[in-house]
Formats: sequence, C-alpha cells, structure tokens
Amino acid sequence: MEKLYVNGSIHTLDAASPLVSALAAVDGRIVAIGTEAEVRAAVSPAAEVVDLGGRTVTPAFSDTHMHLLSYVGSKREVDLSAVHSVEELIAACRAALAAGQLANGWLMGRAWNQNGWSVPRIPDRHDLDQISREVPIALSRACYHVICINTRAIELLGLSAACDGVLREDECSCLSAIETEPTADALESMIQEGCGDLLKNGITCVHTDDFGDAGHYEPVYSAYRRLAETGKLPVRIVQQCRFGEPEKLKQFLADGRFYGETHGHYRLGEHKLLLDGSLGARTSYMRKPYADDPSTQGIPLFTEESLYELTRISHAAGFPIAAHAIGDGALEMLLNTVARLQAESPRPDPRHGVVHCQITDEAQLKRIAQLGMQAYVQPIFVRADQHITEARVGAQLAKTSYAWKTLLGLGINISGGSDCPVEPFDLLPNLACAVTRTDPTMPGAMPWHPEQCLSVEEAVRVFTQGAAYASFEENERGTLSVGKVADFAVLSRDIFTIAPNEIGSARVEMTVVDGEIAWEK
Repeated sequence: MEKLYVNGSIHTLDAASPLVSALAAVDGRIVAIGTEAEVRAAVSPAAEVVDLGGRTVTPAFSDTHMHLLSYVGSKREVDLSAVHSVEELIAACRAALAAGQLANGWLMGRAWNQNGWSVPRIPDRHDLDQISREVPIALSRACYHVICINTRAIELLGLSAACDGVLREDECSCLSAIETEPTADALESMIQEGCGDLLKNGITCVHTDDFGDAGHYEPVYSAYRRLAETGKLPVRIVQQCRFGEPEKLKQFLADGRFYGETHGHYRLGEHKLLLDGSLGARTSYMRKPYADDPSTQGIPLFTEESLYELTRISHAAGFPIAAHAIGDGALEMLLNTVARLQAESPRPDPRHGVVHCQITDEAQLKRIAQLGMQAYVQPIFVRADQHITEARVGAQLAKTSYAWKTLLGLGINISGGSDCPVEPFDLLPNLACAVTRTDPTMPGAMPWHPEQCLSVEEAVRVFTQGAAYASFEENERGTLSVGKVADFAVLSRDIFTIAPNEIGSARVEMTVVDGEIAWEK
C-alpha cells in the first residue's frame, strides 16, 4: 500500500531533515521525506494522497510504563479522584452503591488521594462501614499501593478482626481471592478497548505490565498473541514481564519465552520488578526516615540479596531489568544489584533501567550513568508530587529529585510514561509537565525546580525516540526517517511554537500506524 501525506509541518526528529512538509509510506515504512515533489517521486502515481491541512506532525508517541488491562478494569470502578475529604469519599461511594455500581457483589473504587484533603488521613474500616456494613468495599489509593476495605470485606477475606482496614503493599494481594479470571474473549475485548483509547492520544506503542505476580501469565500472553497474529492488535505492545519469585521466572523461561520474542505488534520486553511503594503513601523505601514521619522509612519489597538472586536469572537470560524504585533506598538497592550483576557476568549494553527514578541524590544519578542504565519517568507525577516532596524527604534531597534535565545531561536515556491508571495516559498534558513542571490547576504558579524543565523537543524525544531506545528499537521507530515504520501523530496545534502552558490543551486529531490512518477525529 502506497500512501502520501502532504501539506504538513512534519517534525521528524531526524537531524538530517528535521522539518519537512511531506512523507511517503509504502507497506508501512517510510520511503521518503521532504517536499511534496520529492516524496511523489518515490511512489507511483496511484498512491493515495492525504492532505494534512498544514497541521503539526510528530513521530507517534509511546508510553513506556503503564498497566493496560488494569486501566480498562479501572473504567468500571468508582472514580474518587475528585473527592476532597473522607466525608466526600463516603458520599460518592453511597451514591455509587445506590446506583448499583458493583463488581461481583463488591463496591470497588479508585484514585482517592488524601494528600490534597484538608485533613490528610487515610480512610479506615470505620469510615467505609459508614457506606455499608453488608456490601464488601475496596477503595484503592491513586498509587494502588494502599487499599482501604470495610468490615464486611475483612470478614470475607478471612483477615484478622483486629485489621484496621488499611492494606499496604503486599497486604493488598489478599484481594486476588475475589478476582475472577476473564475468559479469552473478554481479555481480547479488554485489550482492544484499551488500544482504541490509546490511539485517540497518538500513542502507538506501550510498555505494559499485565502479567502481575499471579504466575498465570499464559492467558494474557495468549490473548495478545492471538490478536497480533490475526492483525487485530492496532498498537505495538511491549510486555513488561513482572515476576517477583524465582520459580515463576524460571518456569516462564522454561516455557521457551525470551526477551524480544515478537508476534506482529506484540513483543516480550523487560523483566519488571516492584522494589517499593509510593511517595504519596509513604511506602517508597528511603535510606533515612521520612522528614514528615520519622517512624517510617517506607516498605522495601526485597532485600538486596533476594533481589540479586532473582535478577541474576533474568540478567543471564538476556532480559533488561525495569525496576520500580521511587525512594532513594530502593534505588540504592537496585544500583548495587546491577553493579554486582555486571561485575560477575558482564553483558554489553544490557539497558537495565529504573522505573520512576524519583527520589535521587547527585551520586546516585551519576551511578545510573556509569552503569549504563536508563530511566522510565512519568513527568505527569510532578503535578501532585511537587506539593509533598519537600515535606516528605527534605529540601536538599527534593532539589536533586525528579531530575530529568540532569539525567539527560549525564547521557542517560529517559523515556516517558504515565503509570496509567495511576495517572491518565493523556499524552500532551504529560508532555507539558516535562516542559513546565507546574500544576495546571494553579494558574500563574512558578515551575518547580525550573532548572529541570525540558525543552519541547527534548520532551517530545522522551516520548518518541527515548521510548524506542528503551526496547532496542531505535532503528525501527522513534523518528520519522526513511526505513522506519510510518507511525505518527497529527496535532491540533503547533506545540513547538505555542506557549508552553498551552501544550496540554493541544489535541491529537489523527494517528497513523504502519502508514495507515488508525484513528481520526
């Protein structure tokens, strides 16, 4: 199939031809960029022509850390992101209960965040009992590292009567008992629903953590593979393979799975690990006690030795490690582990990485570079976290945290994600946060540590070129260059020329995958 896209302002991110007006694609790959006359010469007169109407074009966006199936599931839960107190949470849940918004007989809610409340406390069983004593209730904090349940839920889960109804980190796993495994058809439907939403945001590739630690990766793997092999997977999926136990990882490898295994648009990616929790819940693991709660350093989910024993398996098998580490204590554990792995069994360019990479000091940032690691960052997090970080970790450590400009300056590859459903994968507001480092709900606010603001081009590269590098696909996508796949986004406004605080209001109006229009407004 031959396709010409003309009359555009096409930002290729290719240094040889950074701004062109036309692009030609044949069988899904770019065969020419330049003027309309130049690209017409690369295809036959029968090529289909699409007029871009002068609009801005960028390489298609990627989200290198999200949870696609969890996102689709979250759409069925009570959205509590707008509540501002325990009282409002109770009222919202009562309304949902009255409307019959139940899942398998449970009232499930998500996205509450106590840090913005006038009384910033975590709801407990007694609060949720005011909603209902008969219907079991489970409400996930925005970070999903804390879940609150009522007395009825405690009873059904067989937990101690002394439980206060606040579950943190691994304690939350008890809720897996109420989950029902979706059918193969249901899984495929959920994947396609999620992909449809991604395309509306100009996102054509995601790194998604869908396996979890259940040990039953096969249904999810098979659903994606079936869709990919039948041409029904419109988005490129890089599966972050999360296995937190050595035996489950060994079985995965014994089944013949390997890094980079590819089936159409489906690819097995990095070994995903959770090393700690979240800053907002004070469960991210710190080297020193929290400044605003000296009773805790957070919750480490591994010891350094158990982390090493697990990761040496994936390292030996050729998998990059992508480890969730928000606190500087978790990061230190990861850095020590990667250094040990490379010293004992050196691999050229392993591209191990830290997911989130939030609380860091200068020495740790330099170690990331020295070890050849990469960072999977979520710029959208600064909207909320800038209001709590200094209180949590102190002014000195806050100054060297969320340090994206420093990471780039050290030569570290960074790629952008959302951690959806923790935050929406609405791409342009995420990109805007990388550029402005402001909270858009606070007009006129100054950037938080402006020295760490990225330029628009740097931010776009984080969600395009940097993302392609994250999965060793920099020669396949990430820039609009001859020979690469023809994936790009058409925008309503020129994000390279408008005021930075307006970038988040731009919209995606067309998404192209393999040279074909996959979605159009």
